[in-house]
Amino acid sequence: MVQVPLSALRYLSRYPREKKIVVEIATDDIVRVNDATTLDEIIGSARLDYALGNYASYKTARGLIAALRA
Repeated sequence: MVQVPLSALRYLSRYPREKKIVVEIATDDIVRVNDATTLDEIIGSARLDYALGNYASYKTARGLIAALRA
């Protein structure tokens, strides 16, 4: 699990119609609060899953949340 401190998030813009926001995440803050091996393992695993086609996409946040809770 990767921890993202709230101070690392910077608001960029908002899409009220889609109920979405765009934020920037400062990687320095993420590295500060997480072990490097944890991030390397997660990124390596994500790249492998993407290359193998083992991923899902969702059109709504509710669909994503339902899949995460399942």
